[in-house]
Amino acid sequence: MLLAAVVVLGGGGYWLWNADTADFARLLFGPGAEVDLASSPTPRVAAAPSAPADALTPMAASVSDDGGDGATAWPALPPSALLEQAASVSDRALTAQAFDRPPWQRYARPFTAPDGKPLVAILVTGLGDDRAITAAAVAGLPPDVTLSFDPKSPELADWIAAARAFGHEAMLDLPMQSKDRVDLGANGLTIGLNDAEMARRIDAIADQGTQSLGFAAAGGNALLLDDHATAAALSEIARLGRAFIDTSGEPMSQAATAASAADLAFARSMVQLDEESSRTALTERLAVLTQTALEHGGALASARVSPAVIVSIADWARRQDSNAPLLAPASALLRP
Repeated sequence: MLLAAVVVLGGGGYWLWNADTADFARLLFGPGAEVDLASSPTPRVAAAPSAPADALTPMAASVSDDGGDGATAWPALPPSALLEQAASVSDRALTAQAFDRPPWQRYARPFTAPDGKPLVAILVTGLGDDRAITAAAVAGLPPDVTLSFDPKSPELADWIAAARAFGHEAMLDLPMQSKDRVDLGANGLTIGLNDAEMARRIDAIADQGTQSLGFAAAGGNALLLDDHATAAALSEIARLGRAFIDTSGEPMSQAATAASAADLAFARSMVQLDEESSRTALTERLAVLTQTALEHGGALASARVSPAVIVSIADWARRQDSNAPLLAPASALLRP
């Protein structure tokens, strides 16, 4: 039996990093090198956010284990800089699978699950708004980690291309009405939209990320309680051949029922990793995820990207042994 766990990530603020220009390029993009984001040498001076990728000055370590923002010390690389460097890791680059497959299969990272091996999939959401954080996630996290991008990012298509060049499958954050009434933007999905407008907004977001395999709920703990709104949204996603991952954390969500009715590739988050933002809390939640996978045969955890999340995942992945659940792309745990 296939045992599985999926993670969707975000939270806190903790980062340690230091490198001169040559060391940074070698660590981040060097042939065959895996970036260890969980440790670093002595702090130095930060590069200006506008510095070109080939002229980075030594970087400072920014350390905050209490939810502070440490991202300002990271190099604010644009996606074009990552694409320029991707040749050194070209063996990781994803190519689209057979054109007659639906997007959720065509743009998935190829993966074959060993018989009886527990799986852990990690989905990091909220990418694309901050160049430094996004570049660190794209270039530094293991390629089996799935990345989901904010559709409002002005460099969305390039970020997705860069992610795929580094071996990650990509998804899109789908803004959905939540109980805290956050601003969803012009294409946000809300209760009360007629079916045609719901479909138009989903299509508009999908068109911005053509090489994404599907959507991860951004919010949604209000909309996904509404039978009609949920059915309308998920039916359109199914029509587009995309997948949907429910990261809302809402126990009464109607997404599973609507997904089954629409024959939609679907998964649901069962463990929220970033309930607290400290690295200690994230490490504990990753342990819960592993145990949930071993006990129940499948678990999906979620969190929004942050420095603490990136460092915690990298450290966790580096420490896994042959007895631990196998890291897999999120698409490996989707169920049509």
